[in-house]
Amino acid sequence: PKVVIISEAAAKQYFPGESPLGKRVGFSPETTSEFEVVGVVRDVRYASVRDNPPPTLFQAAAQGPMRRMIAVLRTAGDPAQLIEPVRKAVRGLDANMPITNVATQTEQVERRFTQDRLFANALSFFGGLALLLAAIGLFGLMSYNVGRRSQEIGIRMALGANRLNVIRLILGESLALVAVGLVLGLGTAYWLGRLVTTFLFGLAPTDALTIPAAIALIASVSALAGY
Repeated sequence: PKVVIISEAAAKQYFPGESPLGKRVGFSPETTSEFEVVGVVRDVRYASVRDNPPPTLFQAAAQGPMRRMIAVLRTAGDPAQLIEPVRKAVRGLDANMPITNVATQTEQVERRFTQDRLFANALSFFGGLALLLAAIGLFGLMSYNVGRRSQEIGIRMALGANRLNVIRLILGESLALVAVGLVLGLGTAYWLGRLVTTFLFGLAPTDALTIPAAIALIASVSALAGY
C-alpha cells in the first residue's frame, strides 16, 4: 500500500481537530485516495528560517520515481571526516551515482543568514557611528552652554555660592535635559523596534544590554561635559 507521512502543519491545515492517521490523500483531484497517512512528524523550515513551516508530505522512496535523493547523516565527531567514507559507500552501491553539494547542516543554515549578517554588521556600524556623533555633539553642546554661563557662575560665587553648589546646579540642569531626551529616544526606539521584528529570527527587538549601555554612555558624556 502507498503510504505517506505528513508534517504537523499539514495535519492542522487539512485535518483540523481530528487525527490524520488512516486518512487518504493524493496529489490531484483524481487521486485523492492514493496514499494513506501513517504518521505525523514535526515541522521543518526549508527555504527561510523566518517563514512559517510549510505543510509537507513525505513519500516512501521505494514507492515512487526519484529524480534525486538527499541523505542526512548524524555524526558523533567531525562531519568532514565522513565525506570520503560516504562517497565510497555510495560507489559500492552504484558506481555511476554522483554525489553533489555535500555540506553540514550548520553550513546550510549559515548560508541562509549570509545576507542577514551583512545587514546586521552594516547596521551595527552605522548605529555605533550615530552613537559616537551623538556623544561628540552632546559634549560640545554642553560645554558651550556651560561656557556661556561663566559670568553667571562668577556672580553666584561672589554672592556666596560655593564650588559644590555650582557643580550641583550645572550637572542637575544638564542631566535633566539629557533625561528628557532619553525618554523621548527610548519611546521612539521602542516604537521603531516593533517595525523590525519581522526581520529578526530568534531575537527580540529590544536588547537589555545595548540600550542601558547607550544610556550610560550618553549620561556619562553629559555629566563629564557639564563638570
